[in-house]
Parts: sequence; structure tokens; C-alpha cells
Amino acid sequence: MQDESSYYVVAESKRLRSIKIMYLTLFLNSTGFSITLPSLWPYLQHLSPTVNYSFLGIAAAGYSIGQMCSSPLLGKWYSVRGRVTLPLQVCMFLGVIGNLIYAVACVHSADGAHNTTVSLWMVCVGRIVAGLSAGCIALCRGFCGEAAHMDERTSVMASGSVAQSLGFIAGPGLSLLGSLLGSCSVGPLEINQYTIPGYTSVLLIIFNSIVILLLFREELPPTDFMVNSRMSSAQIVTLGVNWKGVAVCNVLFFIAMMSFTVFETLGTPILQAEYSLSQSEAVKWSSVSLTATSVFSLITFTLANPMGKRFGERRVMTAAFFVCSLCYVMIFPFGPGKIPQIEWAPIENVTITNVTEVTGCAWKNEWCHTQLRLNIYQFVAANSLLLLSYPLTVVLIFSRISKILGEHKQGLVMGVLTSVGSLSRAMGPAIFSALFQYRGPQLVSVVMTVACMLGGTLMMIFYKHLEDFDVRLQALNSELFR
Repeated sequence: MQDESSYYVVAESKRLRSIKIMYLTLFLNSTGFSITLPSLWPYLQHLSPTVNYSFLGIAAAGYSIGQMCSSPLLGKWYSVRGRVTLPLQVCMFLGVIGNLIYAVACVHSADGAHNTTVSLWMVCVGRIVAGLSAGCIALCRGFCGEAAHMDERTSVMASGSVAQSLGFIAGPGLSLLGSLLGSCSVGPLEINQYTIPGYTSVLLIIFNSIVILLLFREELPPTDFMVNSRMSSAQIVTLGVNWKGVAVCNVLFFIAMMSFTVFETLGTPILQAEYSLSQSEAVKWSSVSLTATSVFSLITFTLANPMGKRFGERRVMTAAFFVCSLCYVMIFPFGPGKIPQIEWAPIENVTITNVTEVTGCAWKNEWCHTQLRLNIYQFVAANSLLLLSYPLTVVLIFSRISKILGEHKQGLVMGVLTSVGSLSRAMGPAIFSALFQYRGPQLVSVVMTVACMLGGTLMMIFYKHLEDFDVRLQALNSELFR
């Protein structure tokens, strides 16, 4: 008996450690995704001063397109093979290759010039390959769903989303540190504030791979040790899943992910255009604007669970979406005054080596000449509101969808939710970069305000369909045995 007890203690320790390693993988993956975004636009301008915002959207969306394609394939591989370590290590390998391609896009020839077309598309290819590695998110969630006890799944899924959200905040902080470092050349390679995020991501991935190799164990305790269901199979089948609630959660997750990705992608171009900053200054202050308010998100993480218990998760989610809409109201330029400095006149017959850093708003965009300026206090307030509302929506959506599913298997639904998030991150930068080029912050503000208000409205309309599985079960039992 003592030997059997010791076995279960050791097995439980390995199980909890492996789940925590999955949290670490989610955190590092999100960090690698967000570390490049503040410097992505200046990096493209550094490679080609004539690049436009639409190409920024393509480059930003490439990562999520790769993730959207790889997630179902990796998930299927994991399901057929029954073991997750090898698929995870393949993801790590793809991440290293993708980020190296991204970083060496800045390679220059013997005369110091870049092949701008090749360099720009290398950035896009690197983003896509790195995105393929982000299919590890589906693997992590799938493993956590299988490794968690039935009554643990809500907290485990919520903790995973917290780790992922923290990575979205840590990335810009590392980008800020990179912008403060100097630059140097190693042969034809450039190591500067634009390429450092790529090399940093490579180091993070290598560290993650070593941790998985040395510490991760996917052997789980026996099935009878894992099952902790308070409901019979007959009851579960009779009640079924409220698929309307699941569908609404997917729509809400799409909106929530877009709200953050759009702001993170356009933060640097907005700062550069509205406040006459150079590329380097825009990277630095964009990183500051996201990291300085991270304390709000950390407070939100700690308060999410007690707030949900005190006011109800669904009410808190509804309020969070309306706070998100207020965030985007705050980036509508109201003045005073107009945009102070326009980028230089059209560039003609200028070689890349003669071009200084782009400063201010691009002359070729008509709105740069006519729109009112965005007040700096509005921009700071918008950052604060976003970092307050976004973690609440993401954490509580994962918690809510897990509670809607109850005792039903969650792997497939969580995989679909991951794909929806990837689709949002792919569409958001592509669409809103084009909108930003066409009409500047004004149009972005209006469209995203409507989208976030739609999220809050859907919460109110489908409020009943977002009930816990336990609540529906109690109602069924009351109906059957009254």
C-alpha cells in the first residue's frame, strides 16, 4: 500500500510539473510573438523607406496565418501518435528557423546596401515560419486538458491564458530593452534594435526546448486516478453541450484578440505619425506605452477570479467589452491642432544608404495633412483601458467556455478557439493597417469601437446560453425529480 501511495505522489508531482512547463511554453511563445511587433514597422522602413502600411499588415498577419495552418495538423499528429513531446520539439525547430530568417533579412551586401525586395519578403517568410511553430499552443492546451482533473480544468485553462497574456505584455518590454542597445555588424549581418527581437526569440525557444527535453514528462497517472466526475455518463449525454454558448465564446474571443493585436500592431505607426517621432523613438515609446501600463493587467489577473465570484463572470465580461470600446474611442483624434510634422517630400533617385530615419507622418497619406492631432493623454488613457479590459476578456472567456463544456471533452473545442484567435490576429493587422493607411486613426477608432460594443451586446443577448454546465444540470434534475 505504501508503494502504491508513493507511486501516486510521484505521478502527481510529474503531472503538475508538466502542466507548469506547458504554461511556460505558452508564455514564451506569446513573448516571441509580441516582442517583434513594436519594431516591425520601423524594421520594414529601415529595409525600404518607401514601404507602405499595407505591407506592414501582410508582415504582421504572416505569423497568425502560419499558426492557423499548423494548429490542426499538429493537433491531429498529437491525437494519432498519443504523445506530445516530438510535435513540441518540431515546433521549437520551426521557431528557431523562422526567427533566424526574420533577423537575417537585414543582411547587407559588400557595398553596405540591401536588396530591399528580397529583404522585405524574407521578413514575411520568417513571420510565417515562426507562426507555424506557434501551433504548439494547441498542443499545450490539448495536453493540459488531458492532464487536468475534471474539477481542475477551468483553473488550468485560465492559468494557461494568463501565462499567454503575460507573454503579450513581456514582449514589448524586451523590445524596449533591445531599442536601448547599440548596433553592430558581424560580417554581413546587422545586430540592431530591429534584428535583436528575432535573435532574442531564438534564445527563448532554445531555452524552452531544453526545459521540455530535461523536465517535461507526459506519462499521466492511471485513468481511474484522473476521473473526478460528479455526474453520470447518462446525465452528460442527456444534457449535451450548449453549442450556442460555445459559438458566442468563439466570436467574443475573435473580438478580444483583435482588440489587442490591432493596438499592438498600430501603436508604433500612430506614435510616429501623431507625435513627429523617428523610427527609433517610435519603437522606444511604443514599447514604453505597452509595458508602463502592464501593472494594470497584472492587477486585473489577480482580481479576475474574485471579481467573477463577486459580480458574476458574465457581468464582468460584459463590462470589459464596453471598457474596450471606450479604449478605441480614446484614440479618435480630437486635437487640439493638427499633426505637427509631415515626412519629407517624395523620395526620388535616392539610394538606400543615403536615407536617414523616417520621421513623422508619411506625406503620401492625405489624412496626414488634414486630420487633427491625437492628444497624448488620450493615447495613454487608451493604453490603460486596453490593458485593463483585454486580460479580463481573455481569461474569463477561457474560463466560461470550460464551464459551458463541463464534463465533456475539451480538446477539440479549445483547438478551434485557438484557430479563431489565429484568424483574428491574421485579419486584424492586415485589415486595420490598410484602414490606417487610408484614413489614419479615425477610421480604426470607429470600426474597433463598434466591434467591441458588439462584443458587449452579444454578451447581453446570449447571457442565458453562457450558463455553467452545473447550473443547467441542476435545472434538469429539478425538472425530472420535482
